[in-house]
Amino acid sequence: MVVPTLCHQEKIDRLIAELHGQAVIFQKLCQLMFSVIDRFCERLPAKTGPGRRPTYPDRDILKIDMLMHLTGKRGETEILREIERHYAPYFEQVPGQSRLWYRIRQALPLLEQFRCYLRDQLGVSLEEIRILDSCPIPVAVATSRPGRGNGFDLAEGGYCASKKLSYRGFKLGLLITPLGIPDVYVSARPHDLNLLEDLLGDQVNLIALSDKGFISDPKRQALAQDQGILLITYRRHNQKEQNCPVEQWALHTYRQLIETVYSQLDGHMHLEHTGAKTDIGLVKRVMGIITAFTLAIYLNFLLGRHLLAIKELFA
Repeated sequence: MVVPTLCHQEKIDRLIAELHGQAVIFQKLCQLMFSVIDRFCERLPAKTGPGRRPTYPDRDILKIDMLMHLTGKRGETEILREIERHYAPYFEQVPGQSRLWYRIRQALPLLEQFRCYLRDQLGVSLEEIRILDSCPIPVAVATSRPGRGNGFDLAEGGYCASKKLSYRGFKLGLLITPLGIPDVYVSARPHDLNLLEDLLGDQVNLIALSDKGFISDPKRQALAQDQGILLITYRRHNQKEQNCPVEQWALHTYRQLIETVYSQLDGHMHLEHTGAKTDIGLVKRVMGIITAFTLAIYLNFLLGRHLLAIKELFA
């Protein structure tokens, strides 16, 4: 039975006091993470209707999925083995591999609710600057074995100029704050021309910084007129209008940040090598990775640590 919300908050406050400014104690960090998830789940409306109650509560599925990505595990089999070795006291029972895959797929709306909850707790809406970029999510490359990526119905061929990579797969567009907190993310096909609109569609009255891949004067003018968004991109050398000193300073100051974010997402959480074998499997992995990344930032925020010092939490 879930304890009242006040007890969750009291436990969180106690753990923060014990961990703040100190070296991370792994056991207490797990307790803090699970308490944050319990507090969020307590806010959800109780499920009603016919049928038996689920054997594995949503909060346990959410904890397992977050733990899988934060510890850098590549799939359900690896995290179940890790739970058996190190995390068994935190779970009354855990599902098998196939059942866990299905339950995480069922919990995708809950994952997005949790990410939005963390984003609100971090005050993302108060920031007036966003940095946007995209990265490839390959399901097959030229050196892949024959048949690799055949389970993806929506994947298409693409090319990433910055990595000089030809691939078959998808493209992830990401919008972050100046502190590295993900605000919006969009998974698209490699040649999707609407990625900019998808990322900024619900945004108003802010400054957006991007690379040359988003250069489009008509779209820049439309964003300024309709949404009050000032889109600043690096200019190509052959363009008549070049970046002014203020634009150069802003791009130089903030653009490197999104490279750091992508480095963490791929290097520790395997964003570009998810191991997914189907479209829905890839969606499940990407949603889990972005949500776990936001949760790690929130834990660092609570503990007074550098927000992007994520790998050290569960290394």
